Amino acid sequence: MADDTLARELSGIEAVCRKQRSSNDEQALCLMRVVEGLDAESWRRLREELSLDRWQAAPAASLAKNIGAPATRADLGEAYHDAALHRFLLCEMERARLCQLPLALALVEPEAADATDMVFELAQAQLRLFDHASVLREGPIAIVLSGTPLAAAERLLGAMLRRIRQVSEPGLVCSAGLVGYGGLVTLDSTALMERAFAAIADARRLGGNRLEVAPSADAVLASRESLVHAGEKHFLFTGKKLPD
Repeated sequence: MADDTLARELSGIEAVCRKQRSSNDEQALCLMRVVEGLDAESWRRLREELSLDRWQAAPAASLAKNIGAPATRADLGEAYHDAALHRFLLCEMERARLCQLPLALALVEPEAADATDMVFELAQAQLRLFDHASVLREGPIAIVLSGTPLAAAERLLGAMLRRIRQVSEPGLVCSAGLVGYGGLVTLDSTALMERAFAAIADARRLGGNRLEVAPSADAVLASRESLVHAGEKHFLFTGKKLPD
């Protein structure tokens, strides 16, 4: 079975590594192997049974295009960042709907690709413990500010960009897009991401090195729904449509 074969392989790898353990963690490698017949549920069971807490797994298709590319982070976290971001967003968006706690989603991207790690570290240093930051495969850094109204998020992102400019190389162009969500309507994480990408695209189009704020995603949709409902009620009672 795939479970037994993989378990023997992992045990053998860990046994060898224990004998040859090096104190230089910077040279440690992350191993990737496609296991035929192993699905997410089988891996979850195997990981629990054998206490493989230090081992990670991901769909082969999501890693294939990254194999052979130079790694810029100490682990394989970048391969999971997109999925981790969407999971975090789904939880926070549900919290916004159920508990009336707003959130804000920002995308921050330096024009120089080799500055991404530095900007990511600076952003993380200024976030609260319950916020979230990920470097997306598309390039920008995604930041979720939990329980934060759009106006407060704009102030926080503005301060973050000023800090980045203070400590970065002169001439570094760093653009950002910001969108808020207050839980007024049902919205999926992909739709919220699209609005954030549109905002950062506007920032680049206007010359970069600036923060562009999109209208709160659900507020726009909620206002449209309110107008539709008002029109329907007016027609029901009067038989006439409201003027456009």
